[in-house]
Amino acid sequence: MSFMEWKRDFSVGVAIFDDEHKKLIGIINQLHDALETGVDRTALQQVTDSLVEYTLMHFRHEEMYFDDWAYPDAAAHIAAHAKLRQQVFEYRRQIQEKDSLALGQELAVFLRDWLTDHILVQDRKYGEFLCQKGLR
Repeated sequence: MSFMEWKRDFSVGVAIFDDEHKKLIGIINQLHDALETGVDRTALQQVTDSLVEYTLMHFRHEEMYFDDWAYPDAAAHIAAHAKLRQQVFEYRRQIQEKDSLALGQELAVFLRDWLTDHILVQDRKYGEFLCQKGLR
Protein backbone atom coordinates (compact mmCIF):
# COMPACT_ATOMS: atom_id res chain seq x y z
CA MET A 1 0.00 0.00 0.00
CA SER A 2 1.21 3.49 -0.82
CA PHE A 3 1.89 6.12 1.82
CA MET A 4 -0.98 8.20 0.37
CA GLU A 5 -3.70 6.81 -1.86
CA TRP A 6 -6.08 8.61 -4.19
CA LYS A 7 -9.66 8.16 -3.00
CA ARG A 8 -12.85 8.86 -4.89
CA ASP A 9 -13.77 11.32 -2.12
CA PHE A 10 -10.82 13.48 -3.23
CA SER A 11 -12.47 14.28 -6.57
CA VAL A 12 -13.43 17.93 -6.95
CA GLY A 13 -15.39 17.17 -10.12
CA VAL A 14 -13.00 19.00 -12.46
CA ALA A 15 -10.77 16.51 -14.25
CA ILE A 16 -7.74 18.76 -14.66
CA PHE A 17 -7.53 19.43 -10.92
CA ASP A 18 -8.21 15.82 -10.01
CA ASP A 19 -5.29 14.86 -12.27
CA GLU A 20 -3.04 17.45 -10.65
CA HIS A 21 -4.01 16.24 -7.19
CA LYS A 22 -3.17 12.68 -8.24
CA LYS A 23 0.23 13.90 -9.43
CA LEU A 24 0.83 15.65 -6.09
CA ILE A 25 -0.07 12.45 -4.26
CA GLY A 26 2.40 10.60 -6.50
CA ILE A 27 5.20 13.03 -5.66
CA ILE A 28 4.42 12.81 -1.93
CA ASN A 29 4.67 9.01 -2.32
CA GLN A 30 8.01 9.41 -4.14
CA LEU A 31 9.31 11.50 -1.24
CA HIS A 32 8.14 8.93 1.29
CA ASP A 33 9.52 6.00 -0.73
CA ALA A 34 12.87 7.74 -1.17
CA LEU A 35 13.11 8.29 2.57
CA GLU A 36 12.12 4.69 3.32
CA THR A 37 14.89 3.34 1.07
CA GLY A 38 17.52 5.65 2.53
CA VAL A 39 18.30 8.36 0.00
CA ASP A 40 21.30 10.63 -0.02
CA ARG A 41 21.12 14.39 0.42
CA THR A 42 21.09 15.15 -3.31
CA ALA A 43 18.22 12.76 -4.03
CA LEU A 44 16.21 14.10 -1.09
CA GLN A 45 16.69 17.66 -2.31
CA GLN A 46 15.69 16.70 -5.86
CA VAL A 47 12.43 15.09 -4.74
CA THR A 48 11.71 17.98 -2.39
CA ASP A 49 12.39 20.51 -5.16
CA SER A 50 10.13 18.58 -7.54
CA LEU A 51 7.37 18.60 -4.95
CA VAL A 52 7.74 22.33 -4.33
CA GLU A 53 7.79 23.18 -8.04
CA TYR A 54 4.75 21.08 -8.87
CA THR A 55 2.81 22.41 -5.87
CA LEU A 56 3.49 26.00 -6.89
CA MET A 57 2.43 25.28 -10.47
CA HIS A 58 -0.78 23.65 -9.22
CA PHE A 59 -1.59 26.61 -6.97
CA ARG A 60 -1.02 29.08 -9.83
CA HIS A 61 -3.30 26.96 -12.00
CA GLU A 62 -6.10 26.91 -9.43
CA GLU A 63 -5.73 30.64 -8.80
CA MET A 64 -5.96 31.34 -12.53
CA TYR A 65 -9.32 29.57 -12.60
CA PHE A 66 -10.42 31.55 -9.54
CA ASP A 67 -9.71 34.77 -11.46
CA ASP A 68 -11.25 33.54 -14.71
CA TRP A 69 -14.46 32.39 -13.06
CA ALA A 70 -14.69 35.01 -10.26
CA TYR A 71 -14.62 32.40 -7.50
CA PRO A 72 -16.11 34.16 -4.44
CA ASP A 73 -13.92 32.37 -1.83
CA ALA A 74 -10.70 32.98 -3.75
CA ALA A 75 -9.07 35.23 -1.12
CA ALA A 76 -9.34 32.65 1.68
CA HIS A 77 -8.18 29.86 -0.61
CA ILE A 78 -5.20 31.86 -1.85
CA ALA A 79 -4.29 32.69 1.77
CA ALA A 80 -4.22 28.94 2.55
CA HIS A 81 -1.91 28.43 -0.44
CA ALA A 82 0.38 31.23 0.76
CA LYS A 83 0.61 29.73 4.24
CA LEU A 84 1.50 26.31 2.85
CA ARG A 85 4.12 27.84 0.55
CA GLN A 86 5.81 29.42 3.58
CA GLN A 87 5.74 26.16 5.51
CA VAL A 88 7.10 24.09 2.62
CA PHE A 89 9.87 26.60 1.87
CA GLU A 90 10.87 26.46 5.53
CA TYR A 91 10.96 22.64 5.45
CA ARG A 92 13.05 22.75 2.28
CA ARG A 93 15.46 25.26 3.80
CA GLN A 94 15.88 23.15 6.92
CA ILE A 95 16.35 19.95 4.90
CA GLN A 96 19.07 21.64 2.84
CA GLU A 97 20.83 23.07 5.88
CA LYS A 98 20.61 20.08 8.18
CA ASP A 99 20.64 17.23 5.66
CA SER A 100 17.91 15.63 7.73
CA LEU A 101 16.00 12.57 6.63
CA ALA A 102 13.79 12.97 9.70
CA LEU A 103 12.72 16.39 8.44
CA GLY A 104 11.96 14.85 5.06
CA GLN A 105 9.72 12.28 6.72
CA GLU A 106 8.06 15.01 8.75
CA LEU A 107 7.44 16.95 5.53
CA ALA A 108 5.86 13.90 3.85
CA VAL A 109 3.47 13.35 6.77
CA PHE A 110 2.66 17.07 6.98
CA LEU A 111 1.88 17.27 3.26
CA ARG A 112 -0.22 14.10 3.26
CA ASP A 113 -2.34 15.43 6.12
CA TRP A 114 -2.52 18.98 4.74
CA LEU A 115 -3.44 17.88 1.21
CA THR A 116 -6.12 15.50 2.46
CA ASP A 117 -7.78 18.21 4.53
CA HIS A 118 -7.32 20.88 1.86
CA ILE A 119 -8.88 18.79 -0.92
CA LEU A 120 -11.78 17.52 1.19
CA VAL A 121 -12.69 20.96 2.54
CA GLN A 122 -11.42 23.91 0.48
CA ASP A 123 -10.89 22.36 -2.94
CA ARG A 124 -14.28 20.71 -2.95
CA LYS A 125 -15.84 24.16 -2.52
CA TYR A 126 -14.25 25.51 -5.68
CA GLY A 127 -15.03 22.21 -7.39
CA GLU A 128 -18.73 22.63 -6.69
CA PHE A 129 -18.57 26.25 -7.83
CA LEU A 130 -16.79 25.40 -11.10
CA CYS A 131 -19.08 22.46 -11.78
CA GLN A 132 -22.08 24.78 -11.40
CA LYS A 133 -20.44 26.93 -14.09
CA GLY A 134 -20.34 23.88 -16.37
CA LEU A 135 -16.72 22.79 -15.97
CA ARG A 136 -15.95 19.12 -15.60
